[in-house]
Amino acid sequence: MWPIYSIALLIAMLILRCVTTYYAVIMGPTLLYLAHLVNRQVQDITFTEPALSSGAMLGSLMASYVNRNLKQKLNGLLLQAALTLIMSGTVVAVPWINQIWQLALIFLVIGINIGYVIADGQCLVLRTWDPKIARVLMYLLYFMGSLGRFLAPVVAGPFLAMSHENKAETKCSHVNKVASTNVNGTVGTDTGQQFDPAGWSYIIFGIVLFVVGILHIVLGCMKADEKSYEVLSSSDDVVEDKQTEEPLRDVIWILIPLFFYCFCSTGSSLLYQDMIYAVAKCSFLDFSTSEAAWVTAVFSIGMAIGSFSGILCARHMKPIYVVFTIVSGALITIIVMVTVARSWKVITWIVSFFYGFFIGPLIPAVINWISEVINVSGTYAFIFSFAGSVGVVTLIPSAGALFQLSPFYPVYLMCGVSAFNVICFCLIRIAAKMKKPKNSEPEHELISKEIPQDTYDTIQDHPQQEPNGHVHGE
Repeated sequence: MWPIYSIALLIAMLILRCVTTYYAVIMGPTLLYLAHLVNRQVQDITFTEPALSSGAMLGSLMASYVNRNLKQKLNGLLLQAALTLIMSGTVVAVPWINQIWQLALIFLVIGINIGYVIADGQCLVLRTWDPKIARVLMYLLYFMGSLGRFLAPVVAGPFLAMSHENKAETKCSHVNKVASTNVNGTVGTDTGQQFDPAGWSYIIFGIVLFVVGILHIVLGCMKADEKSYEVLSSSDDVVEDKQTEEPLRDVIWILIPLFFYCFCSTGSSLLYQDMIYAVAKCSFLDFSTSEAAWVTAVFSIGMAIGSFSGILCARHMKPIYVVFTIVSGALITIIVMVTVARSWKVITWIVSFFYGFFIGPLIPAVINWISEVINVSGTYAFIFSFAGSVGVVTLIPSAGALFQLSPFYPVYLMCGVSAFNVICFCLIRIAAKMKKPKNSEPEHELISKEIPQDTYDTIQDHPQQEPNGHVHGE
C-alpha cells in the first residue's frame, strides 16, 4: 500500500496535467471571445500560438535543468507550486485584458507550465516508481492530458452560448467592434456590455489551479517526492540504474530519431485536432457545422480511450511492441482517410476515432520503451515536450498554407508525417540495438566491484587449487 503522501502527490500531478492541457487547447473554442476582448481579427489571435509553443519549449528545458543540476538543492514541488499559482493568477485575469500583448504573455505563462509539468512529471514517475508501475502511470498522465483536451469545448460551450445570447448575435461580426474598458473595470464593447460569461471558462479552472498550487506547497513542505522515492523504489539496483546517466556521445544516435518521433507524434495530434473541423466543413467532405464540430469531439474521445488502453497494454505487452502497433495503426488509418473518405462520408468519423486512438499513446509508449534503453529522467527529459512544441510550430502553419491551396491537402500532410514517424521508430530501434549495454565492462572489473579489493588481490596472488592439484580455471 502506498503512503498517503505518495497518493496525494500522484493525484496532484494528474489534476495539474489535466488542467494545463485544458488551457493549452482552450484558445480554439474561445477564439472569437478572445478576439472580442482585445479588439483584433481572429487571424491576429492565432499568432499567439507561437507564444504557447515557445513557453512549452522553455518549460521543458527548465524542468530538464532542474532535474539534472538542482534536484538535490531545490525543492521541486515548491517550484511547481510557484509556477502553478502564477498561472492561476494569469488565467483568472483573462476576462479583464484588452491588449493582444497581454494575451500573448498569458499564453507564454501557460506554455511554460505545460512544458514544465510534462517533463517534470515524466521525470518524477520514472525516478520514483518501479518500472512496471511507472509504465502504467505514464499512460495515466497522458490520459489526463486527453481528458483536458476533451473538457475544453465541453466546459466552454455553455458559457459561449450565454455569451452569444447576451450579445444577441450569432455570427462573427462582433469581432470588429471596438472593445472598451468600462468604469467598473469590466471589458465590453462600445454598447456598454458588462462581464462576458465566456470568461468563466477561464476562471473556473483557474480556481482549480490555485487549489492544486496550495496542495503542492503542502506536499513540498512534507518533501513528499523525496519520501516517495525512498519508499517506492523497489531495490538498490533499481535506484542506482535510475540515477545513471550516459554521456551524449553514447546516446546521440538514439536522441536524434527520438526527437523527430516526438516532433511527428505531438505535431500530428494537434494538427488533426486543429484542422479536421475546417477540412471536414470546407473540403469535398462537405460536413455541416455541427457535424464538423462532432468530428473533432470524436477524435478527442479516441485519444482519451487510446491513452487509457495503454494502461492495460502496459501490463501485458512489452513497450516496443506497443510502439510498433500504434505507429503502424496511425499510418494505416490516415491512409484509409486519404484513399476512401471521398467515397463514404462515414469513413471520416471512423478514421477520426481510430486516428485519435492510435495517436493518443504515441508519446507515453515511446517514453516507456526508451527509458529501458537510456535514462530520460534527467538531462534528456526535455526532448519529448521540446520536440513536440517544435512540431506544433512547424506543422500547423504548414497545414494552414496547404489549406489555402486545397482544403483537403492538410490530410496529405498528416499522412506524410505518420509515414515519417514509422521511419523514425525503425531508426530508434536500430540505434537502440547498436548501443553498448550499460554494464559492458570487462569481466575482471565487474568482479572487482562485487568483491572487496583486499579479498580480490588475495585471490589473484593465491589462486584456488582444486583437490587434484590443478589451479582452478586451468
